[in-house]
Amino acid sequence: MLVSEALVVLHVDRTARSLLGSRAAPLEQAALPAVWPELAELIARHRDALEQGPLDLELPSPQGPLHLRLFRTDDGVGVGLLAQPAAEASADSRLQLFEGLLNTIQDAVLITLAEPTERPGPVIVYANETLLRDTGFSREQLLGRSPRLFQGPDTDPTVTADFGAALRRWDSPAMEVLNYDRAGNPYWIELKVAPLADSDGWFTHWVSVQRDVSDRRAGEQALAQQALCDPLTGLPNRRGLAERIEQALARLQRRPGLLALLFCDLDRFKEVNDRYGHATGDALLLEVTHRLQTVLRSHDTLARLGGDEFVVLVDTLASEDDAVQLAQRLQDSLVEPWCHGGEELSLSMSMGVAMCTHGRTSAEELMRRADLTMYQVKLAGRDGVAVYDADVDQAVQASVGLRQQLEQGLRHDRLLLHYQPIVNLEDGAILGAEALVRLQGADGALIPPDRFIPMAERTGLIVPMERWVVACAIDTLREWQRQGRPWRLSINVSPHHLEKGTLVQELLEQRERTGVDLAGLRIEVTETVLLREHAQAFHDLSALKQAGVCIALDDFGTGYSSLSWLSQLPVDIVKLDQSYIRQIGDDPRCATLIRGFVRVFKELGLVVVAEGIETEEQRQILLAMGCQVGQGYLFGRPTPLSDWTYAAADVSGWGCGGPSTRSCRAPG
Repeated sequence: MLVSEALVVLHVDRTARSLLGSRAAPLEQAALPAVWPELAELIARHRDALEQGPLDLELPSPQGPLHLRLFRTDDGVGVGLLAQPAAEASADSRLQLFEGLLNTIQDAVLITLAEPTERPGPVIVYANETLLRDTGFSREQLLGRSPRLFQGPDTDPTVTADFGAALRRWDSPAMEVLNYDRAGNPYWIELKVAPLADSDGWFTHWVSVQRDVSDRRAGEQALAQQALCDPLTGLPNRRGLAERIEQALARLQRRPGLLALLFCDLDRFKEVNDRYGHATGDALLLEVTHRLQTVLRSHDTLARLGGDEFVVLVDTLASEDDAVQLAQRLQDSLVEPWCHGGEELSLSMSMGVAMCTHGRTSAEELMRRADLTMYQVKLAGRDGVAVYDADVDQAVQASVGLRQQLEQGLRHDRLLLHYQPIVNLEDGAILGAEALVRLQGADGALIPPDRFIPMAERTGLIVPMERWVVACAIDTLREWQRQGRPWRLSINVSPHHLEKGTLVQELLEQRERTGVDLAGLRIEVTETVLLREHAQAFHDLSALKQAGVCIALDDFGTGYSSLSWLSQLPVDIVKLDQSYIRQIGDDPRCATLIRGFVRVFKELGLVVVAEGIETEEQRQILLAMGCQVGQGYLFGRPTPLSDWTYAAADVSGWGCGGPSTRSCRAPG
């Protein structure tokens, strides 16, 4: 039976009701002095003594003396009704054996009453020696108290609430919870509880077995901390930073403000590692960490993502200008050179700043924006600060999308070849064609070559794309030769492809596969090839020349236009860039240049091809200058080969020479 400080009966359990019989009914929620004044007077007389521990007393009654045990509770006094005097019960050998057994167990054992399940809840009636030793409490200090005595400021209320709900369902719950000993020291326990029933099957007590798992929890926490921290600097790593950004965004949803993420990349860090070794590189990273921390406040977050990448998270800024000024102060902290081994190493960072004024942007998206902005600083020359720009982001996204379409085009056979005729300027008869690659998007629409070709060159995808072009063009050339059409077929080769040093072998393998005569092939290269890899270009172009391939110098006049290259390299054809042809009728100086080019090239034994001819006037001027071969919209746009029709032509005067024929057909 539980009685409040005001001597109001709070609860009468089943055992008490059984022993008291009809006398128990009026006790529930009654004032004890009114319904049982003798017991109320007994409690009042011994209340102070209960502070020292439980008291075993007798209370006279008409049915004989009642054997009582009075003890303090959190809310007042507990009254236990014993079936026999306490001295006789304590002398019971079975109880002594049971208690001795519990005291030998290494786990802590706690027994409480089963009722009440609602507040004030079950009270402690037994604790073994292990629990007393672990908590520092004496048995007298625990008896009659609620197990809530062990809870403290960091005990998770959600866990204890769920545990209490399970008790009210008469389940056998288990939990891991943070408890506190008598001195206020926290420790973790693994707790399992089971009900204890009497002979009638009624639950009378809860028996809990507790095991101290503080060491295991500490180990788990250390591992978790290790998983969230960079091992070199001790800063949060990518995962730890993501958690902090999520928390900051959640705060931003509750309270509007400004959050800034600064993505910082140490410039030229690889040079330090390469020259001095990784130990020096690590020392430099620690120095950078220290300098950045001197600028930041204690509640700001500095993280290291790995390598030379650092990220600063600040969520208490007043304006965007504050974020930029912070980035500048971080950069200023690196101005002083770092001394190592008697040498001074200059330090700088490229920084991208992304900001958010609400919590709806994801941590991943915020990181992406800051990273993208930092990369733009790198491209602009390093050692600077930039703020995220949605327009730049959109352009980058478009570029990424184009690259993906190019990759898918290579993977899913969405490349096409269109052919533009190369003609005799006198009569328009076809001498050959230039094979031009086209890319279909996923929707079937053609992507302009001035968009995807530069992307292919930047990403290195130009090489597999040109290998595909070579294979398809060789098949076309073989078919022409099988049909007796002696057209020449031109294909473009990028500097990247030629630098690989595999072009010659690829063409020889195609000749082996198809049996094609490579004398019908024209390889077009630009001056860029000659400037970047002169030795490799000379070797490969010479080898191609020996295999019968003609070499054309494309887009002449757009680069350095050094005539000295023409005397050194095995070039057969020079193609004048269309920018000259456009001006030929309007700019006398341009016309003079072209006239001089044609004369010089002819004296060198080279064939001149004019690109981009669009008008009859341009054709007539070029013929008057002595240029006899050209291509352009005047004669035909690049189209699939299936759109062509044919007419007679004489190819003997184009390129490396060859048989004359009148059996070909020209495009309509």
